[in-house]
Amino acid sequence: MNFDQKDVPQQTVKIPRGDISQRHYSKTRKRRVVIVGCSYAGMSATLTLAALKDGLPIPFASYGNYSHLQEAPLAQDFNITIVDERDGFFHSVGAPLAHISPAKTHMMWKLYRGFAELKRPDINFIQGAVTNVISESQTIIYQDLAGNPQTLDYDYIIISSGLRRPWPVVPRSRKMISYLKDASTFAQRITGAQKLGVVVIGGGAVGVEFAGKIQTHYAGTPVTLIHSRDQLLSNEPLPEEFKLKALKLLQQEGVKVILNQRVKVEEPPDGTHYVRFNDGGRLHTAMVIMATASSTPASQFLPCSVLSNTGTVNVDSNLRVNAGQDTMARVFAAGDITSLPGIKLGGTAMVMGSVAGANAYASLIAEHNPSWPSAMEPYVQMKPRMALSVGNNAVCYSSSDEGVRFGDELVEPLFGSDLGWSSKLYFSLNLEIAHEYLNI
Repeated sequence: MNFDQKDVPQQTVKIPRGDISQRHYSKTRKRRVVIVGCSYAGMSATLTLAALKDGLPIPFASYGNYSHLQEAPLAQDFNITIVDERDGFFHSVGAPLAHISPAKTHMMWKLYRGFAELKRPDINFIQGAVTNVISESQTIIYQDLAGNPQTLDYDYIIISSGLRRPWPVVPRSRKMISYLKDASTFAQRITGAQKLGVVVIGGGAVGVEFAGKIQTHYAGTPVTLIHSRDQLLSNEPLPEEFKLKALKLLQQEGVKVILNQRVKVEEPPDGTHYVRFNDGGRLHTAMVIMATASSTPASQFLPCSVLSNTGTVNVDSNLRVNAGQDTMARVFAAGDITSLPGIKLGGTAMVMGSVAGANAYASLIAEHNPSWPSAMEPYVQMKPRMALSVGNNAVCYSSSDEGVRFGDELVEPLFGSDLGWSSKLYFSLNLEIAHEYLNI
């Protein structure tokens, strides 16, 4: 759904730094960079900060310039604190597969403490929900697992809290163990829907992938996709050819597609569903999956002055929060939470996270080195692109290469067997699971 070969670079690029030992800046106390939300953007920002601190290759350097950091002093007097509501990283791109295939469920959620790259003394993880950011005092207020308010000081903060989407598009649980139970129950419901079938409402990328995966994994179960517009992927700035090909591939898999129909869902006492159409028709089904585009920015803890009218965060070209206040100059944002236009993609979020991390790092250096010609890395918005898994096929589009391509031969290079988890995330971010967590 959210990955393309061009969407995620195939290697990290080392930024030359000269003699690292001569470039430590003078320190007064340990600084703290806080990452709020550690999905694609937050994880990328964390790993970028850690790499810059260690003088190692940074993720996604090939997508920018970063020349201003080539001979910069090396900042090491800071710690990184991650605040996330979940206890682990969930590969949301893989949700359509994770929630219908029990064999794939466990691999899509990995505990943060299981990542080898995060097991270091200068990276701290807090499971909690941020409720307020007080920029004047550089303080975060968050609610811990017991529901108690706690405070956390910061020097710089990167907001990468993303969008809130309904289950089963993303997990509703904050803990892996309860998520696995949720996903197992969901898959059991699909198994029991063989006679009356499954209806997926919403013809965006998530709906298309859910419908296709259910049809291929449960071949004897009728699957219907209903969309209110006259074409699939109607909200995305993609070519007509791409949208038509997604439709044809879905129908080829055996999915019944109904367009131009708004629906209401009724649930009688027997646990089945009636889907009523605006033309008066109805469909009796065993299960309804809501995959509409309804999402809410997770920005309720920020002041209204930094938010757009939809609740996303306004940022400048360097991904610094744009509020016209000096105190907000220490706040960056990256990923789906930003108000920047474009398709919400996992790869795009990771590139943004790397830019935000590099700019927070440059800000730390500039604070202690007035003579250093500080500069920020601009975020260059990507052209529209998408790779979509449609059952046993794939269709992809990139405005910079071959245009629209499709076929089953694209599945392996684009998605592998796990919708991009191992082939893209492990490779692009160089993530590794610590040995003791391999089977968790």
